[in-house]
Amino acid sequence: MNEELTWQVRDAADERGSRQQTPPKACFYWKRDGQLVRSAEFTQSELEAEIERLSGDMAQFVIALKMLALSRGSR
Repeated sequence: MNEELTWQVRDAADERGSRQQTPPKACFYWKRDGQLVRSAEFTQSELEAEIERLSGDMAQFVIALKMLALSRGSR
């Protein structure tokens, strides 16, 4: 069984075409044997809470959290 976790930081306003100040989100995609089995989106505060809740390997979550912090600083 081949499992893969990918993620990207996306500006939520891009999806809706809105100019409102909306926080960027980290979007995670879990795939098994090439098929998407789960996806989740987190704002910076939501991702911080998820990292605290988890006890497993959090390296990808921590990297995404850093990218979210950087994307907020560029506004």
